[in-house]
Amino acid sequence: MDIKVANRLYELRKASGLSQEELADKIGVSRQAVSKWERSEASPDTDNLIELAKIYNMSLDDLINGDKLIEEVKDVNDGIRLTDDEGESIVINDDGIKFYNKDGSEEKVNKKGIIIRAIFDSLSLFGIIVAYVLLSFLTNRWELTWILFLFIPILSSIPEAIIKKKISAFAFPVLVTAIYLFLGMAYALWHPYWALFLLIPIFYAIVNPIDKYVFKTIDIN
Repeated sequence: MDIKVANRLYELRKASGLSQEELADKIGVSRQAVSKWERSEASPDTDNLIELAKIYNMSLDDLINGDKLIEEVKDVNDGIRLTDDEGESIVINDDGIKFYNKDGSEEKVNKKGIIIRAIFDSLSLFGIIVAYVLLSFLTNRWELTWILFLFIPILSSIPEAIIKKKISAFAFPVLVTAIYLFLGMAYALWHPYWALFLLIPIFYAIVNPIDKYVFKTIDIN
């Protein structure tokens, strides 16, 4: 197969949000066959070309000669597609919501992790509400204890950081805000404790390189 056609088949598959295995299942061939097509080591037969054209909603001529833009195929098949800086993406279309890794393979949703996180969030919310009511009655400082509700996103970000393996996912700015509000409202220490907010850029300057290099190295190993 011509290398240009092979590259086009690869680009069309990527634009449609399909992994090699998913495309192979749709056509009725092996994943290795799709891989060989995209590496220009083999050519799909006429029947397979027809199936590919149907999947990408284009004619055989457009499929082979490239008259139809790949972006058009992406719009037709993907619905809404959001891609982050690392190449991972979320696709929302008639088939539902799917997550894809940067290599185009579909990411399997960790249902157990989702359930555990939902339970953790529910327990955290319940605990904060109980703590708010008890502390408010005991101290009669209703105007101050509401700060406890800022710990809802803080606690919720802990499992988020663990699941994503990103320290930067922790809601550190919210924690700093909660501490500053407490010091200001309880002890009138608005100044010079506003300097606490300087910790936020310092925090990200430290943890972003850790997220980018250290944890990726752990994953590879």
